[in-house]
Amino acid sequence: MSELAPLLWPANWQYALGQPTETAQFKRQWQDFQVFENLGFEPSGAGEHVFLDITKAGTNTDYLARQLAKLANVPMRQVTYSGLKDRHGVTRQWFAIHLPGKAIVEPDWNSLQSDKVHVHQITRHQKKLRIGAHLSNSFVIRLGELKPSADLEHRLLTIGAQGVPNYFGEQRFGHQGQNLDMAADLLAGANIKDRFQRGMAISAARSYLFNQLVSERVAKGNWLTAMAGDFYVESEDYNPFKADANADIQSRIEAAEIAPTGLLAGRSGRGQSSHATELEHSCLQNYQAWLQGLADLRLDADRRSLRLMPMDYQWQWLPDSVLELRFTLLRGAYATSVLRELVNTTNQHQKSS
Repeated sequence: MSELAPLLWPANWQYALGQPTETAQFKRQWQDFQVFENLGFEPSGAGEHVFLDITKAGTNTDYLARQLAKLANVPMRQVTYSGLKDRHGVTRQWFAIHLPGKAIVEPDWNSLQSDKVHVHQITRHQKKLRIGAHLSNSFVIRLGELKPSADLEHRLLTIGAQGVPNYFGEQRFGHQGQNLDMAADLLAGANIKDRFQRGMAISAARSYLFNQLVSERVAKGNWLTAMAGDFYVESEDYNPFKADANADIQSRIEAAEIAPTGLLAGRSGRGQSSHATELEHSCLQNYQAWLQGLADLRLDADRRSLRLMPMDYQWQWLPDSVLELRFTLLRGAYATSVLRELVNTTNQHQKSS
């Protein structure tokens, strides 16, 4: 493999509205960042998989999953969740433990209850809870020490009308980009035995390359413009489709019905959309070793919308110069990418999980 080009950190990805002029305090307390996972289906109540609906505060998702495995006395591979949720906040999500057999004595799940963990309900389901199985996440975010301004009002309105660039959030890359360092080691031949760490490294590399594509198109002012060779996706869907870059396509983009997509690197083969477009080839020409390395890991290429469109988007001003935002995002999207276009944020929890 040719030498890997460095994935520089911190990255200087472009802003659609220019860098914000206002600064707000973020995550001063857990309640300032609340996430509610919308599963999108109801567990059946019967089956080999125990589903637990849990609210956690100040707790890492993977750490809690390991605690569940310990309590159930099962290998970690038998504990699953649909999505990682930020440690520094109040987050409600589903976990599942594979416990087959009628004679098994279930653990005392309520022993998990503490000031940081609350079990809402316990049920069962026939199928495993897989990564990305949930439909969406709803957020309540409070930004402190912030006052109204013309620039802030413009940004609030524009974000609701056109959305924001669909960057992967900084937490994807680890503290000071350490997941990117792991990815470089992995593609250079290092053996990362921990499945979770290996997955984080691979995801970080692929996410970085995608963000490079988004930033390039934002810089050129065409991230919401139909370009020759583009694949598109509907605003509340994940399945890419090909269409000519005509007036009808552009009007649908402007109406926020669809958006152009960018390549998620991996091995091609699942149809035409798994190949890079001419524009993407040009943007990623310095990262060919990374592209080949991700393909060699047998990771299937995919596509992701260039636009993140918040649903049920609303805001209100609370006492003491606090702005409260409420919105819902499809799975895989980052609330921090919405905040990025709105304000500069400072917080004491720079290490996200």
